[in-house]
Formats: sequence, structure tokens, C-alpha cells
Amino acid sequence: MAQLQNEFSWSKSRHEKFDECRRAYFFAYYGSWGGWEAPAGSSVRELYVLKKLSSRWQWAGSLVHDALKRALSRARGTGELPPLDRVLEQTRAKARAEWAGSREKSYWREASRIVGLVEHEYAEPVADADWKRLYEQVIEGSLRAFWSSPVLEEIRRTPRERWLTVDELDSWDFEGTKIWVAVDFAYRDADGRVHVLDWKTGKERGVDHVQVGIYALYAARKWQVAVDSVVGGLVYLVANGAPGGERISVAADAAALDACTAKMRASIAAMKGTLEDPAANRAREEAFPKLEARDACRRCPFRRPCGRL
Repeated sequence: MAQLQNEFSWSKSRHEKFDECRRAYFFAYYGSWGGWEAPAGSSVRELYVLKKLSSRWQWAGSLVHDALKRALSRARGTGELPPLDRVLEQTRAKARAEWAGSREKSYWREASRIVGLVEHEYAEPVADADWKRLYEQVIEGSLRAFWSSPVLEEIRRTPRERWLTVDELDSWDFEGTKIWVAVDFAYRDADGRVHVLDWKTGKERGVDHVQVGIYALYAARKWQVAVDSVVGGLVYLVANGAPGGERISVAADAAALDACTAKMRASIAAMKGTLEDPAANRAREEAFPKLEARDACRRCPFRRPCGRL
């Protein structure tokens, strides 16, 4: 079998890591490469495992996304959306199992499917009340908000043959660079417009709008429509003091997409500009400096190998 190559690609999450900390970016995309088959105790294996860990907020979001993907995929195949109570029961069982495994640090013994929390790895004190609040407000609250949202009603009214994707990993080519995307949900309305939706369990951020622009560019190519026939939507499932499930429309007009394209182009150029050999996607750790300010290091999974404990 041919050996896997660490080919350069781009995604919103990769862009965010590059912006946050160059050293963490190096660890995540270069230092950890091959860690799935590296021996236990090696630095490469350590970086690979740490790369897979999530903060409790990221973990909560992933549980919500997974539950929605399973429910909508079932509905796409059978025409029936599972009842909310069943989804909550399955999600609660999954959350408990993953949390318990993370607390025991079983992720160090797993070959590839690694689920763990940064809080457990570094023995960060989190009160039981905070864990309970995270589950009730973010995980269960998001699912309840989705089941009572106008967005779900719109999805239910849309014939399944016009459902285009349910959180499926895909890629497209942008000026010679592979761009990874996973649109949470997309459908075609009765007028032929393509709606691309993204579920959010956090607060609204400017980069979210860039993400929808990326999705719009992808959707136009994937489903053969004009970009002005793509409708972007961010669905915020957790709202401070208000019911969640609100859909925020995001412009996919020419000006917005030009801005998105320019940001992607600049990000890719900056990433490649740090490489020792861009053609081979080869990097040197010294070219990716640590952050001078240490405040952000408190949240980083790489704080131990980086010497920032």
C-alpha cells in the first residue's frame, strides 16, 4: 500500500489554528503527522493524541452535531425524524460514555478513534455544577432548540429528493489548493435556490460568515448553480436568555464572496510562506514561533510539549 503523504490543504479550522498560534499549528499539521502508527511514548504519538483532544465546549458542540447528523441522515433515508426523547437518551448515553473514558484517559490506549478532553488531560478543576450546566444548556438545550425551530419545520416541508447533503466531508479545488468542507445541511428550495446551513453552539463570530462564504463557493460548483442562487444560513442553537434555533441569513453576493476569496488566498499564501519546501509541504518547527503572551496557552492541548505548563 502506498505511503500516505502529508499534502497541503486548507480549511476554516486550519486557518483559525494558524491565526491563533504558529507553534500549535505546526504541532497539529506537521509535528503530529504519522502519529496514528507511531509507538507509544514517542513525541509524534504524543502530539497526535493531544491534537485529537477537545475542550469541553468543543466536545459539547461535537455531540450536538453528531446527534443532528444521525437524526437527519435517518430521516433522509426513512422519511421519519426520530423523536426528540430518543435522541436525547442516545446523546446522554454517548456523552456519559465519552466523558468516563476521557476521565480515565483511555484515549492514550486507543489506536485511532480518539475522544478525550483537555480538562482531563491536564487535571483542570471543573465543578460538577459546570459540567451539569454544559450538558443542560449547550448539549440538551441545543437539541431541544433545534427540534422546536422554524429551520426544522422548513426542512420537514422540503421533499427529501431536494436534500443535498447532511454533514458529509468533501473537498473542492481553489487555485490549486484542496479545500475541505463539511456542510451541516443543504437543500434546494422550490425556486431552485440552494440553502447551505451551519449549526452553531457558540456565540456569533465574524469568521462564521467567512465559513458560509466558503460553503457558497463550494455549493455553486458542487450543485451547478450560480453563486447568487446560494443562500447562506447560520443557525445559533444556544442563545443567551432567549430561545435558540434562530437562523441568521448571510449574504452570498459578489462583494461578500470576493472578500471571502481574498481571505482564503491570503491565508493560503501565509501558510505556504512559512514552509521550508512548499512543493513538498515540508516544515521546520523553528519557523513557527511560540506565542509571546501566555494567556492563550492555558487552553491549548499542546502546552506540555510546548513547555508552557
